[in-house]
Amino acid sequence: SCNLTGLWDSTEYSVAIRCRSFESVIWSEWSREITASTEEKAPSEKVDLWRVIESSHSTGSRSVHLMWKPLNSFPPSGRILGYKIQYFPENNATVKMTNISTDTKIILLLNEEAYITSVAAYNYAGDSPEAILRIPSTGEKTSQIIETVRTFTTNEEVVVEWIASEPEVNKYVVEWYEELETDPFGRSWQYVSNSTNWKTNKKNFKPFICYNISVYPLYGNKVGAPYSIQTYIQEKKPSEGPVADTGIPGKNEVTIKWKEISKDKRNGFISNYTIFYKPEDGKELNETVNSDVLQYRLKSLQANTQYTVYIMASNGAGGTNGEPKTFKTLKF
Repeated sequence: SCNLTGLWDSTEYSVAIRCRSFESVIWSEWSREITASTEEKAPSEKVDLWRVIESSHSTGSRSVHLMWKPLNSFPPSGRILGYKIQYFPENNATVKMTNISTDTKIILLLNEEAYITSVAAYNYAGDSPEAILRIPSTGEKTSQIIETVRTFTTNEEVVVEWIASEPEVNKYVVEWYEELETDPFGRSWQYVSNSTNWKTNKKNFKPFICYNISVYPLYGNKVGAPYSIQTYIQEKKPSEGPVADTGIPGKNEVTIKWKEISKDKRNGFISNYTIFYKPEDGKELNETVNSDVLQYRLKSLQANTQYTVYIMASNGAGGTNGEPKTFKTLKF
């Protein structure tokens, strides 16, 4: 007999035997294979747990979106059958509620109190250690310890860096999602320990899309106030330019108005607008204004003259012109 050691848990193995005598160098044929599986063990790792808290409803309740990543330990301890979700008011642990889910997300409808939530994966052999997060009460304030966050890109990576005012905090969560994403479960997150920077492959971000990036400090199972920024991993010129509204001209002036380009057409942060205007048979002139300006008064125009005007919106990758419009100044 022989004991096979160092085998993986919950893994099927096939075993065959052959033999030879001491006097011979020739081995026998292999025996037929016998297949058996090692026993499962309870998962040894915690799930990677995160939450998104929606604002309170008119009834005083709020939706808390809990989500977690499936365990990907290798070798596996066993086949995960599902997840146990438990939650209770922080000041009353006797009122503990339990849910079972085979999915990696769940929506909890909680009141305005602070809650303790936990998630554990389970298989036939038992449960994993609990991943625990505290849900703060409605209106609860936490101090802002992250002073700044910035991002930059290399050829292959996106890098997020931050500065924290409390050096004893050594665990953070980086959360990112597309600005136009409305599903809380559409967010991505990563835990970071003993570091104030995080890197990921550029393939995890889409070009020309605005992302919201937040960094949260962690105090045990408590989540602190985030510091949030917006960023583009790569910009290109806006897909369209602003549409000019010339309104009613005067004799020597006109007020040009325009609306912001829709977010899905900006392809980057709008840095400024340039108003180009040209009298009939004359020289083209232009005025540039900041991105927060959505109207501009053109002065010193010629009376009783037809003008053509259009607006260019610019971001870090270039500018795009809107459709030209014409107007005529008054004679008197």
